[in-house]
Amino acid sequence: MKPYLLYASILLNLLLLAAFGYALHRYGGWRNLWSKISSRGIEKTYFHRKNLFEMLPPKEGAIVFLGNSITAGNEWAEMFGNPNILNRGIPGDHCDGIRARLDEVLKNRPSKIFLMAGVNDLAFYPPSIVLPKYERLVEAILTKSPHTTLYLQSVLPVNNLVSPTPVDNDDVRLLNDGIRQLAKAKGLIFIDLYQALQDLDGNLDAAYTQDGVHLNGAAYLKWAEVLKVELKMEN
Repeated sequence: MKPYLLYASILLNLLLLAAFGYALHRYGGWRNLWSKISSRGIEKTYFHRKNLFEMLPPKEGAIVFLGNSITAGNEWAEMFGNPNILNRGIPGDHCDGIRARLDEVLKNRPSKIFLMAGVNDLAFYPPSIVLPKYERLVEAILTKSPHTTLYLQSVLPVNNLVSPTPVDNDDVRLLNDGIRQLAKAKGLIFIDLYQALQDLDGNLDAAYTQDGVHLNGAAYLKWAEVLKVELKMEN
């Protein structure tokens, strides 16, 4: 190959890499890209589940578990033997998404809400951006439903050794510190589930997950145990 063709080829490849890097940056980086690839189909599930909730009749005074796929993955009413419990977890949801669908949740005039949110936000943003989103969600619940007792549950650890995720546990801990402080400032109960489900290294215990993020039955039983002990919830 002639030297000028070689140089032109190298230059073209560098320009293509630069263009790819710029596009990736504009798209939100590797973590954002990873999340989009790994969550294909979640958007349709989200809207199907949201539509279902909107069609269901209200249940006055319900106890609501509110959050994303981690909340959605359990049968809370069966676990506590309480038909007054509603599961309002939707896979892929985040702080702004939950805030946008609060009207459906609050039409039940819930006596209690157990909120868990933030891990999906951390896949895209640092804790310094996620915490204000979380605060706006909490403020919206308190303003629109002042009669509801709101419990702030910590974000759970992940395990990137079991399977890579776009979330880092240092970020989870920072966000949880902010949530804990928010609970104290608002006079709310903070429930530390991170500590209950972590291993000795601070990761989500591998015995509780197949993909490093979502939970199996043993984990949900542990979660329920924590709630029963801390809040004296009855079966």
